[in-house]
Amino acid sequence: MAAWEPEDAAECVTNAFYAYENAVTAAMIAVGRKRTRKHSDKSAAATELFKDNKLKTDVGGLLEYLNDTRKDVQYETAGAELLGLDLEELVSNLETFIDDVDDLLDQIEQG
Repeated sequence: MAAWEPEDAAECVTNAFYAYENAVTAAMIAVGRKRTRKHSDKSAAATELFKDNKLKTDVGGLLEYLNDTRKDVQYETAGAELLGLDLEELVSNLETFIDDVDDLLDQIEQG
Protein backbone atom coordinates (compact mmCIF):
# COMPACT_ATOMS: atom_id res chain seq x y z
CA MET A 1 0.00 0.00 0.00
CA ALA A 2 1.30 3.43 -0.87
CA ALA A 3 1.58 5.71 2.11
CA TRP A 4 0.34 9.26 2.18
CA GLU A 5 -0.05 11.90 4.81
CA PRO A 6 -3.78 12.34 5.44
CA GLU A 7 -3.68 16.12 5.08
CA ASP A 8 -5.96 16.51 2.06
CA ALA A 9 -9.36 15.22 3.14
CA ALA A 10 -10.62 14.59 -0.39
CA GLU A 11 -7.55 12.62 -1.41
CA CYS A 12 -7.48 10.74 1.88
CA VAL A 13 -11.12 9.65 1.62
CA THR A 14 -10.70 8.57 -2.01
CA ASN A 15 -7.50 6.61 -1.31
CA ALA A 16 -8.95 5.02 1.81
CA PHE A 17 -12.12 4.00 -0.02
CA TYR A 18 -10.24 2.22 -2.79
CA ALA A 19 -7.80 0.63 -0.35
CA TYR A 20 -10.68 -0.75 1.72
CA GLU A 21 -12.40 -2.03 -1.41
CA ASN A 22 -9.22 -3.70 -2.66
CA ALA A 23 -8.70 -5.37 0.70
CA VAL A 24 -12.29 -6.65 0.71
CA THR A 25 -11.84 -7.92 -2.85
CA ALA A 26 -8.67 -9.78 -1.81
CA ALA A 27 -10.58 -11.38 1.06
CA MET A 28 -13.47 -12.32 -1.25
CA ILE A 29 -11.17 -14.02 -3.73
CA ALA A 30 -9.22 -15.77 -0.97
CA VAL A 31 -12.34 -17.41 0.43
CA GLY A 32 -13.55 -18.45 -3.01
CA ARG A 33 -16.17 -15.79 -3.64
CA LYS A 34 -16.69 -14.29 -7.04
CA ARG A 35 -15.10 -10.92 -7.73
CA THR A 36 -17.45 -8.01 -8.34
CA ARG A 37 -17.05 -4.52 -9.75
CA LYS A 38 -20.09 -3.00 -8.05
CA HIS A 39 -19.37 -0.90 -4.98
CA SER A 40 -22.62 -1.97 -3.32
CA ASP A 41 -21.78 -5.65 -3.81
CA LYS A 42 -18.39 -5.13 -2.18
CA SER A 43 -20.04 -3.45 0.79
CA ALA A 44 -22.44 -6.38 1.14
CA ALA A 45 -19.59 -8.87 0.77
CA ALA A 46 -17.63 -7.11 3.52
CA THR A 47 -20.56 -7.53 5.90
CA GLU A 48 -21.05 -11.17 4.87
CA LEU A 49 -17.36 -11.94 5.41
CA PHE A 50 -17.61 -10.40 8.87
CA LYS A 51 -20.74 -12.41 9.70
CA ASP A 52 -18.94 -15.56 8.47
CA ASN A 53 -16.06 -14.76 10.87
CA LYS A 54 -13.64 -14.31 7.99
CA LEU A 55 -13.01 -10.63 8.78
CA LYS A 56 -12.65 -9.15 12.26
CA THR A 57 -14.34 -5.87 11.35
CA ASP A 58 -17.52 -5.16 9.42
CA VAL A 59 -16.54 -2.39 7.00
CA GLY A 60 -19.66 -2.68 4.83
CA GLY A 61 -21.26 0.47 6.19
CA LEU A 62 -17.96 2.33 6.10
CA LEU A 63 -17.51 1.44 2.43
CA GLU A 64 -20.94 2.88 1.65
CA TYR A 65 -20.16 6.04 3.61
CA LEU A 66 -16.73 6.51 2.01
CA ASN A 67 -18.15 5.88 -1.46
CA ASP A 68 -20.83 8.54 -0.96
CA THR A 69 -18.28 10.96 0.47
CA ARG A 70 -15.86 10.25 -2.38
CA LYS A 71 -18.59 11.01 -4.90
CA ASP A 72 -19.43 14.25 -3.09
CA VAL A 73 -15.77 15.26 -3.28
CA GLN A 74 -15.53 14.45 -6.98
CA TYR A 75 -18.63 16.47 -7.76
CA GLU A 76 -17.50 19.26 -5.43
CA THR A 77 -20.53 18.93 -3.18
CA ALA A 78 -18.70 17.68 -0.09
CA GLY A 79 -20.55 18.53 3.06
CA ALA A 80 -19.76 19.00 6.71
CA GLU A 81 -19.24 15.24 7.23
CA LEU A 82 -15.99 15.49 5.26
CA LEU A 83 -14.74 18.26 7.51
CA GLY A 84 -15.67 16.23 10.58
CA LEU A 85 -13.77 13.13 9.54
CA ASP A 86 -10.79 12.20 11.67
CA LEU A 87 -8.34 11.42 8.86
CA GLU A 88 -5.69 10.00 11.17
CA GLU A 89 -8.22 7.57 12.63
CA LEU A 90 -9.47 6.63 9.16
CA VAL A 91 -5.95 5.77 8.01
CA SER A 92 -5.09 3.98 11.26
CA ASN A 93 -8.23 1.83 11.04
CA LEU A 94 -7.44 1.09 7.40
CA GLU A 95 -3.98 -0.16 8.33
CA THR A 96 -5.51 -2.42 10.98
CA PHE A 97 -8.07 -3.75 8.50
CA ILE A 98 -5.39 -4.50 5.91
CA ASP A 99 -3.43 -6.38 8.59
CA ASP A 100 -6.59 -8.38 9.37
CA VAL A 101 -7.00 -9.28 5.69
CA ASP A 102 -3.33 -10.27 5.55
CA ASP A 103 -3.94 -12.57 8.54
CA LEU A 104 -6.89 -14.14 6.73
CA LEU A 105 -4.77 -14.72 3.62
CA ASP A 106 -2.03 -16.28 5.74
CA GLN A 107 -4.54 -18.61 7.44
CA ILE A 108 -5.92 -19.74 4.12
CA GLU A 109 -2.46 -20.23 2.64
CA GLN A 110 -1.38 -22.34 5.61
CA GLY A 111 -4.52 -24.45 5.27
